[in-house]
This record gives sequence, structure tokens and C-alpha cells, in this order.
Amino acid sequence: MTSTDETTTESPFDWREFLTRWSGEWADAQDPDEEDESDPELIAARWLGCPGASDADIAALEERIGHRLPPSLDTFLRISDGWRPADHPVYRLAGTRDIHPHGNAHGLAEIFGEHLDENASPQELLEAGMWHRAFHLDAETDATMVLIDPLDRDADGEWAVYEWASWRAAPPDRFPSFRHYMLERYRSFHSSAAYKAAHGEGPPFANDTTRAQDAVVERARRAALSGEYEEALTLLREAEEYGRPRAGLLRGQLDCLLSAHAPAFSVDALAVDPVYAPDLLPVAAAGFAATDRHYRHTGRSWKLLARCTTPEALERAEEALRAAREGTYRFTADGPLGEAADEARALARWGRWNEAWRLLWAALPRWRPLGPDHLAPLGLLADPVLGPVITPERGRLLLALPRGEFARPERELPDTAPGDDPVGLSWLEDEVPDRFRRGYRAVFVADPDPVGLPARLKDPGGGGPGPGGRPQREATPGPDGLYPPLSRWDADYRLGLPLGSTSNDDRALARIGQAAPGWSFAFDSAPRGFGEGRFVSPAAAASEGTRAVVVWHSVDTFDRTRTRFHLSVGVDGGEVCAFSVTAGDVEPHWTGEIPPWLALDGFPGTAGEWRGDEGPWRDADDPNTPARGLPGTRSALGALERALGLTLPRAALLEGPLHSFVTRSWIRPPGPGDSYVTIAFTSFSRPDPGEGT
Repeated sequence: MTSTDETTTESPFDWREFLTRWSGEWADAQDPDEEDESDPELIAARWLGCPGASDADIAALEERIGHRLPPSLDTFLRISDGWRPADHPVYRLAGTRDIHPHGNAHGLAEIFGEHLDENASPQELLEAGMWHRAFHLDAETDATMVLIDPLDRDADGEWAVYEWASWRAAPPDRFPSFRHYMLERYRSFHSSAAYKAAHGEGPPFANDTTRAQDAVVERARRAALSGEYEEALTLLREAEEYGRPRAGLLRGQLDCLLSAHAPAFSVDALAVDPVYAPDLLPVAAAGFAATDRHYRHTGRSWKLLARCTTPEALERAEEALRAAREGTYRFTADGPLGEAADEARALARWGRWNEAWRLLWAALPRWRPLGPDHLAPLGLLADPVLGPVITPERGRLLLALPRGEFARPERELPDTAPGDDPVGLSWLEDEVPDRFRRGYRAVFVADPDPVGLPARLKDPGGGGPGPGGRPQREATPGPDGLYPPLSRWDADYRLGLPLGSTSNDDRALARIGQAAPGWSFAFDSAPRGFGEGRFVSPAAAASEGTRAVVVWHSVDTFDRTRTRFHLSVGVDGGEVCAFSVTAGDVEPHWTGEIPPWLALDGFPGTAGEWRGDEGPWRDADDPNTPARGLPGTRSALGALERALGLTLPRAALLEGPLHSFVTRSWIRPPGPGDSYVTIAFTSFSRPDPGEGT
């Protein structure tokens, strides 16, 4: 059961003025050419009510139902003994003579109470029992009930009202009082009349109420640009309930940025407006493209195209949709924000989201709206590289900044921008096993330019099939060997990697970026199990002419005693040292000599440190602590952070687009006596239109 208003306290309310205003506005909204048989009298009378009930009528009703009436219903009936909403499924509300008990007709109490148990709240139990106690307030309806419950009352003596339609698969709507119910019906009338007027189905609809609500919308616009977005949302929701079209256009922009998700945007009327199209049209296109990804050949149409009334508008919309599908849109803006976006894109491309966000956040106060109904630079969300940088938290921070005519660009910036992503390496352990269920592996190279990583680690087969032999679907690597920036999900979908596997090789789709000043990384979030017998560390190949560090945390989800942590270091094309430890045999061992530039202070060195015996991970009551994995991994990662300043971009690796490439195999080919298995999956799909069968 849903409640439309949490407020229960009644304030002084002029029922006669309210009902008179409603009736007059309704009469003015009627089209004289489409009158039904009863409308002429109602329109002429400008009154949807009835004569008021007398004291005797009220007394007789109270004696019949055994209760004193709640204040708002009592006052209403004395002014109008019944009501005709006229355009609502409830055609007539009951007067004193028609109010009668519901008596749990059709067994609705059992239907709505069958899922309640001993944990049900008092309010849930109260609402489930309402069907036995409630009285009907409806007299003529279209399969809709309006009930009032004498036991569901507030401190002012008001009874809750419920409206339920048998044709809706939903619990009844709850209103704290009869006054709240009537105000909702009044707003519903306004919304319907405004819609009809806007679509040419009725006369123009303008009156004191619409003008007052339009003033509310303007207050909301100013509040939004002032950074008071929560107040703006409250005002806009109120105005939208009255059907003010501008309210929906503005609220849609705020909701989209708060969700930080382009598909949440559907303000089509502004998107096709030439004034706002440069920023809003790409967002609308990105939203459609994202939801239509699997249906682009089924004939689904983009409804926004129907709003394009000129060839120029149609061309803009089609180009926006093409750019969204191909991922070629780039956010632009005049002034400092446009310049910051270009710099931020170069950083975000390599996973440096914190720095990219800081540039955008610093430039946002200097942004200028394209028109009076433009509340924020939503085009950022449509940019395939910058969009993921704007998380929901950052969307709220953006909306909290005074912008446009209320901007205060002279504000001081803190050392870090609000909404910064965690840095370092230790966060990797927070994602095991939820996101990296099989662990992770990474190659860090002392080279500030990630573009050089494919030359060091690329699969010798080049741009051929990915792991398992499946051809790429859509994207192909560029001249530098890198695929375009894609999220992990998109990479799997668009590249077709990997649906097959083989024990003959162990190539990986590695995502790359900048790990720290002077360092780059290649990261695999779904490695196969660690096999020491044929493992070949990429540290040697990656370190040609420089230094490289390889980290592999292999998690065995079936047997945690086989969980392994590996570290190897390469210098100038050769492996100089390596470390490994296995949870089931926690005797860590090193080979080679640790170079002097790798001062691993705090790196776990004993079996107890890896088991967690000497830290908070140790469970004294659990004799099988090692079976839970390797708690010492967190300390090992922390030592690498301190030694080299290494960091991985959490949000970019988990959610955002990054360049990627297929690495060479992490294991050597099988030798004499080695066995291997190849598993391949074949899928059949319907050909695209025009293709042969």
C-alpha cells in the first residue's frame, strides 16, 4: 500500500473557496463542442458539488456508522453533500445518504493480508484490516473504490482515505485525510486539463492556479542554478503534479544528472529544440542507443525523430544517434568548461578519473546555460570517455555548485575534489570475491605512456581471434594495437572475448592505463587459475629497457587452500626476482635478489603474516584460517604502494571505459608429456537484414 503524503497535520483550509475554484476552472476547461448530456448544466452552474448537508443529515450519518466524522469530511459535507469529479474514474463521491460500510467485499482483507507474518509492522496490519472497517466514499465509479478507515487516524482526528482500482495490479493508494485525497484529485484534474490543452484536445487552460504553479517552476529553476537542487526537485514535483509541462522538462535534467545515467533522460521536447540540442540531444540519443543495443535491427524507432519538424532537426537527431551508437560523440562547451573537458578526456582515457573530475569540477561554475531551461551540462554524460567519470555522487556535487547567473567562480578549491575515488592497490582486496571472483593480475611498467604496452606484451597473433578462437564482432584494434576505450561489459560484448578457453595458452584481454607518475599498467580482472608448472612471468618481456612488476592474486573459489599470491620483477628484459605463496602451504619463498629500488617495507615475510596470525584477520576460534585465503595479500599490496607509489583506478577498472589489448600467453606451450584441453562454444544468431542465411 502506498501513501501519497506523509504529512498528517491539518491546517486551516477554506473548503468553500477550494471547491468553488475547482468548479470554475473545470467549467473553463470544457470544450463546448464536445459536451455530453450532463455537462451543459454543470458548466452553466460552474459548480461540481451539491447542496450542503444539514446538521440532521450529519447526525443521521454518524449514528448509522457509529462514529463522529473526521473534521475535513464533516466540513466538506456541510458545504457540498457529494461531489462530481467529472473526468476521474470516480464519477461521483457519496453524500451523507450514500456513505456505507465496505464489509470486506470480495475478501480483499485476506488477499492483501496473505503475505503478512509475525514480522509485519503495525501499519501493515492496520492497512490489511481496513477492508473490514472502512466505509465507501464512492457513489459512481469505473471499477474504483474510495474508502475511509475510522481506525487509521492521526492526532487531529483525521481518517485515512484509500483509493483502489481492481484493474491495477497494485495496492491501494493511501491519503492521510479526506482533504489530502481531494487535493490530489484536484491536481489530477489540472494535469489532465493541461495535457488536453497542450495537445489541442481542449481550450487553452490558464488561470490563477496555473500561473501560481508556473511561478513555482521559475523558483525551482533559480534554486537549481543556485545549487539548491533538492529544493528545486520538491518544487518541480509539485508543479508537475499540476501538469505544468516546463516542470517535467527541468526535473528530467536534474534526475538524469543525479542518476549519472544517460538512459534516464527523456526530455525530448528540449532535445529537438535548436537552442538546447547541442547539449541535450546527444544525451537523449545515448539513452536510446544504450537501451536499444540489442534491438537495433528489429525496427524499433526512436520516438524523438517524430518530433523533428524540419529536415535540419531530423539530420541532427540521426547524426546524434549514429554518434551514440559508434561512440564518437565528444562533449564540447564554450569557455573554460570546454577546455577542461578536452584535458579531462585525455586523463580519463588512461583511468585518471580523479584528476579528470577535478578539472571539470573546477570549471563547472564558469559554465553558461544555452537557454533559460538549461540547468546543467548534461552532454558530459553522453561522452563515452567523460560520462563514466560523472558518478551519481559527483552528479550531486555538480548540481550543488552555483552555476550560470548564480555562479561563484572565485571560490577556493580544496586539495582534493569531493567525490574522489580511492587510490592505491589495497582496494583490490575489497573486491575479492565479489567482483574479481577469480582474482586479478596486473603488469606495472616504468613507462609513463601506456600506448607502449602492447609492443611489450601483445599477443604475437595481432588482431586475429581473441582467446578461444572467437572472431571479434565489432571493434578492431587501432595501429597502436589498442582497442577503443570500452567498459569490461562492452569489451566482452563488442569484441566477442572470450567464449572459449584452452589449456594450451593463457592470453588475456588486458585493460591499460597510467598507474602512477612514470608508471603504466595492464590489468586482467578475470584470470584463469595460476599454474606454476608452465607459468611464464611477463615481467621479463615488459621490462625491456626499463623496470616491470607483475602481481597475480589467483583465487580458487572451490578450494581456498589453492589461493596464490605471486610477485615477480623484471629489469632490462630479464626477470631478477620472484615471490610466491599458496594458502594451503603458507611457506612464502623468494627467488633471485630484490633490487635496491624496491624497498618492500611491511611486505609479509612469514607464514603467520600471510595467514593473518599476527593481525586482525586471525580468527582464534577457527583452526582452518588458511583455508579462507591469504589475508597477507593486503599488506603485500600496501608495501608495493609505499615502495613505488603504484595505484590502480578503482572506478575506471570496475565501471568505466579503458583501452585494452590481447596479451601474449602467460604460460608456455605444452612440451613433451604435457597434456592440454581445448573447449569451444559455438553460438548461432539470426543474420542481420540483407545477409544470407
